[in-house]
Amino acid sequence: MMKKILSRTVSIALAMLLTVSCLSGCGSKSVNTAEYLGTYSTDVTSLIPFYLPDTTGKKVISNVIDGLIETDRFGAFVPSLAESWEHNDDYSVWTFHLRKDAKWYDSKGAEVAPVTAQDFVDGMRFVADHKKTKSDMSIIKSVIAGLGEYYDTLVDFDDPNLAASKKPEGPREKLEAQFDDTVGVKALDEYTVQYTLTAPVPYFESFLVTEIFLPNHKEFSDQCGTKFGTSPDQLLYCGAYILQSWQRNKEFVMVKNENYYDADKVSVEKIVLQKITDGAATVEMFKRGELTGTSLTGDQVEHYMQDPEWGQYVTLRDKSSVNFWFFPNFESPNSEFNAFVQNEDFRLALYHALDRVTIAQLYNPYDTEDMLTNLICPEDVCYDENGIDYTDYAPLKEIKERGAATYDPALAKEYFEKALSAVTDGSGNIRGASAGEVKMGRTFSFQTDGKLPLQLVYVHGASSDEVSMAQIIKMNLEEVFGSENIEVILSQFTGDKYNDVIAPGNFDFAYDNYSFKYADPLSQLDRLTTGGAVNDGRYSLPQFDALVKEASEKLVASERYELFAQAEGMLINGGYIIPWESGGGTYGMTREIPFTAPRGGFGLSRFKYKGMQLSEEPISAEQYKQLEDEFYEQLLKRNAG
Repeated sequence: MMKKILSRTVSIALAMLLTVSCLSGCGSKSVNTAEYLGTYSTDVTSLIPFYLPDTTGKKVISNVIDGLIETDRFGAFVPSLAESWEHNDDYSVWTFHLRKDAKWYDSKGAEVAPVTAQDFVDGMRFVADHKKTKSDMSIIKSVIAGLGEYYDTLVDFDDPNLAASKKPEGPREKLEAQFDDTVGVKALDEYTVQYTLTAPVPYFESFLVTEIFLPNHKEFSDQCGTKFGTSPDQLLYCGAYILQSWQRNKEFVMVKNENYYDADKVSVEKIVLQKITDGAATVEMFKRGELTGTSLTGDQVEHYMQDPEWGQYVTLRDKSSVNFWFFPNFESPNSEFNAFVQNEDFRLALYHALDRVTIAQLYNPYDTEDMLTNLICPEDVCYDENGIDYTDYAPLKEIKERGAATYDPALAKEYFEKALSAVTDGSGNIRGASAGEVKMGRTFSFQTDGKLPLQLVYVHGASSDEVSMAQIIKMNLEEVFGSENIEVILSQFTGDKYNDVIAPGNFDFAYDNYSFKYADPLSQLDRLTTGGAVNDGRYSLPQFDALVKEASEKLVASERYELFAQAEGMLINGGYIIPWESGGGTYGMTREIPFTAPRGGFGLSRFKYKGMQLSEEPISAEQYKQLEDEFYEQLLKRNAG
């Protein structure tokens, strides 16, 4: 069924584009639809597959080395090097059966060896040695049985500052040899690899699209030594493309692997990524047909929207899985704010007073409301066994559908009046607040008198957009609540936001953005429990903690999601977190036919060119909208079975 949908969509898209291209009369240069011309901004010194800290490395490795599974254009997990897989009843043991026609190739395209189960064991072995790679082990080391202990043992053995009496007994080779007996990754036979986990993990598939689970041909990487991943001939390839050339600070060139097991799904035969940091240059190159796509800055959007020739091609791209939200500080050093923030009516007053549309227009002057989000977890990422999006569970569906209507000054005033009755004594004195100097960091302090107006400190960065945003928020809140009731004090930081502001708690009200790590609500909600890694507001909500714990122990997605949704709704409806907008969604112009490439909110699949279709002419906003409507209609049908 999925293949039928894909074929139908691509044929419709190509038919539409052919018709429109013939009629468009666009002055741009037509391009080779088998060649993708892209850009990158940050160079890399190494392409060790298991450590890809920036987008540049991900763009290359995702296309030249396949993992066990990948995502299709709908974001669903589909076979890649594994043709099938299963798990035990409690999702703690996962077994993958590899295809037998996948091979390793060198940089010249010559076959080297078959891809085997042992390659996945050796991939994890490579990742688990901190001397070989700096892979982010923070999440996965507690998932794979024995991995955390093995990793920490090597770290302790190599730590020059650790007393000899506390170090594990060597030599190092002896400790390395323990991997096969202690870590839960086994090659059951040549083409079967099994992962044993520390606990049930129903969402384990979402880990498999990250670089940590890529295969490694150990004999080759050992032979390369420290040169591994430093040039095209110091890598082996089992993906859709082979890295043909790499000129540092200039260009990557990848060519289609004609012997690739899934070659019939690869339409783009050559990928050229050029290092370009000048946004104005990329637009002109795109217009000349020298780039497949270009992003646009706010000023460029304003300009090209008015351009009679190019305005029709300005489109808004898909949102990412990164969400932004505001949060009040429950442990503020400001006694006035600390008295108010404990009151739910006050928090809900803030929730309904924030004019998120006006704030977001700073960053997205067109289609602003489309970028707003009312939720903590992103849409279109987590689906249950029936194809239902997590964000469509109660109460999240209703919260999501509020849209921009969360801004309601009249309702905000009602909540604020209730808060005033509870927090003040009727004479303007704030209960529990005291007069004196409040220090927030080394460079900012102010005086409080314990009376109205409430002094609220909003911290912001030094960029012009951040300053403008802060001024909007100040005017917004003081206008809704009245300057006799609230005074917003703006505090600008110039250093590191997290270390200088968030971690030490030097704020009353702030915002930040948060990425989504894997395909389960636990990815975000677990980090928002009491003392959680992104609980920057420092609240403690035992009912929320209990719901998250209960949900995490459920194995069926629908049962998990029902409880997770209740927990997330508790944070939002209680005003502990005020969601603001989604990341991504940048404006640009492109010749890439939308919704043909792999889709996903995390991992490597979203950087793949496999399946991508290109158009000779730029995609118009009208075409994009038609294709988008088709895509979501098909996604809905697909999820409905």
